[in-house]
Amino acid sequence: TVIGAEQIQKMGQVNIAETVMTLPQNVSKVNDTNTGLTSNIFAMTGGNVVDLRGLNPTNGVRTLVLVNTKRFVPTTSGGAVDLNMIPSMLVRSLETVTGGASAAYGTDALAGVVNVILDTRLTGIKAQIDYGQTTHNDGKTYHASFAGGTSFAGGRGHVIFGAEGEDSGKVGECVYVRAWGARSPRTL
Repeated sequence: TVIGAEQIQKMGQVNIAETVMTLPQNVSKVNDTNTGLTSNIFAMTGGNVVDLRGLNPTNGVRTLVLVNTKRFVPTTSGGAVDLNMIPSMLVRSLETVTGGASAAYGTDALAGVVNVILDTRLTGIKAQIDYGQTTHNDGKTYHASFAGGTSFAGGRGHVIFGAEGEDSGKVGECVYVRAWGARSPRTL
């Protein structure tokens, strides 16, 4: 499965992790709004971990994350990669392979491989600022992203830079902040 930057932009995704969560191959047990099955493998809060086919058990990671076909440095103590570490403004495409990936990449890719292709020839500056909230004036989310690139040494070299920040506000317990939650009996 290949998703290009134009399609990601049309989907209204603010980061690459949101795009991965829309793939039917991914089982989002751990993401920024759900800590899911927590253990030392996912030792983080607010992270987005790829879990192709739902095969990431609590004792090992089975989905391999690559950036430009190179293994990305794990960002959790258990070896998982938090996709929030990859600036979305630099993403050119997202490639996912689930069948036969372990034959090429080893047991790290038992469930599959996610390859994030960056725009290594970006010239100029791109920026994006987003804000969102629920209709109840909570869950405020702020997001800003910046990327830039330029050639040097007569085109023999190229440098790119990307930075991104996001702050997602809390919604609170539905029992107290939503009318439909207050109608249900609360169990202690």
